Amino acid sequence: MRMKRTFLQSLSVDSNMAYELYDLDDNPKPLNPNMIRGIRFALLCFLGIVMAGAVSILAIGIWTLEAEYGNKQISEMINAKLYEVDSYMLIIGGAAIMIVSIIGLCGVMKEYRCLVGLHLGLLAFVSVMLFVAGVLGYVLVSQLENKVRDRMESAVVNYYGVNVETDSDNRVITKAWDKVQQNFECCGVYGNEGSFNSWYIYQRSQWFTQGHSNGSHVPESCCGTRNNINECTGRTNATEGSPPLSKPPISGDPSTWGYTLYTKGCFDVLDPYMHRTGIVIGTTAIVVGIFMLVELVLSVCLYRTLPEKL
Repeated sequence: MRMKRTFLQSLSVDSNMAYELYDLDDNPKPLNPNMIRGIRFALLCFLGIVMAGAVSILAIGIWTLEAEYGNKQISEMINAKLYEVDSYMLIIGGAAIMIVSIIGLCGVMKEYRCLVGLHLGLLAFVSVMLFVAGVLGYVLVSQLENKVRDRMESAVVNYYGVNVETDSDNRVITKAWDKVQQNFECCGVYGNEGSFNSWYIYQRSQWFTQGHSNGSHVPESCCGTRNNINECTGRTNATEGSPPLSKPPISGDPSTWGYTLYTKGCFDVLDPYMHRTGIVIGTTAIVVGIFMLVELVLSVCLYRTLPEKL
C-alpha cells in the first residue's frame, strides 16, 4: 500500500481557525480537459513557429557560409575558423531543431509520453547550442574593430603569396585575398591611398621583402584592368609620385596615373557585410531560442498530464 504524504495547512476564515487537508501524492491531480486541450493547441502552434524558425536558421547558416563575402571567405582571409564554425553551428542547429520538432509533433498528436519526454531532453540541449550560436554572432560584431582587422593585417604581412606552391594554408589565404580584392575593388587591409595599411602594406610583407612578388609592389588583384598592368603593380616606372612605387601620402589626381589601382582597404569595404552577418546570426538564433524556451515549458506541462503507455 502506497503511503501518501499529507500535511495540514492552517487557514484563517472570519477569525475562526480552520484546517484543510492537502494531498501531496507524487502523481499530479488530473487537470481540466479544456486546459489540457489548450496546452496541446498552444504547443502545436509553437512547434509550427519553431519549425519555420529552424528552416530560417538552416538557410541563414548556408547563406553566411557560402556567400562571396561570407564566413568561409572571411575565415580563409584571416586564417581563423571562428566565423566558419558559427555558420556550421547554425546549419547543424537548424537541422537538429527540425528533427526535434518532428519528434515533438508526433508525441503531441499521438499523446505518447515517451516521445514528448524525448522531445524535452533534445529540446533543452539544442536550445543551449542555439543560444551559444546567437551569442557568437554578436561576439563577431564586437570583435570586428579589435581582432579581425589585426588578423587580416597579419595574414597579408606573414602569409600572403609566401611559398604557395608548397604551403596549402598560404595558398588558400592568397586565393581568398585575391578574390576579395578583385570582387570588392579593394587592396590591403584598411585606409585609403594615403594609408600605409592599404595598398602599401604589401611592401612590408614577406611576399615583397623575401622576393616572392617577382618585382611587383602590389598584387595584380589590386589592379582594375589588365591594361598597363606592369605600371599598376610597380614592375615598371609610372607617373612620378604615383603609387605603388611612391610611398604614402600620395599627391595628385588618380585619373592621371594611366591605370586603375585599388587604394581602399578591404576591411573598410567588408566591415558593413560582417556587421550585418553577425547581427542576422545573433538575432535569428536568440529569437528562435526564446520560442523554444516557451515550447519547452509547454512540453513539460503536457508531459505531466500524459499517462505512461506500455
